[in-house]
Amino acid sequence: MRKTLPIINAQIARLLNGVCDFDVEVVIDDKNDVAFNLVRNNTITNLASGSGFEQTAAALALRVVLGNISTLSRPSILLLDEVLGGVAQENYENIKLLFDRIIKDYSAVLHITHLNQIIDWHSSIVTITKKNHISSISHTLK
Repeated sequence: MRKTLPIINAQIARLLNGVCDFDVEVVIDDKNDVAFNLVRNNTITNLASGSGFEQTAAALALRVVLGNISTLSRPSILLLDEVLGGVAQENYENIKLLFDRIIKDYSAVLHITHLNQIIDWHSSIVTITKKNHISSISHTLK
């Protein structure tokens, strides 16, 4: 694992470059535990203490990088379910930049959301509506 950490951290840095004003590092501490650090202005804190934006950006980058280096086969579809729930609207454009970098590696991305503010991020919209206890599905290509 220690040999792989520089590769993981370099890929995370590549994905987050220009997206945020912090870095994310995966480290192994003295007890051989894996730790996720948020680094800003040479100050290291635990990623768990980060804001919704910081945690979301880091989690997306980590999931993609770990999926890419895994020896398991990577699916061609990425499912994101309400990933922007903890992100302030002022950070949507930063997440959009990360989103655009991530989706290049997948043939399809299914992004489940209730946020109309990000509808233009997608080339196809599937809408599920429920009326009188009956759900219906509609599809729109943009």
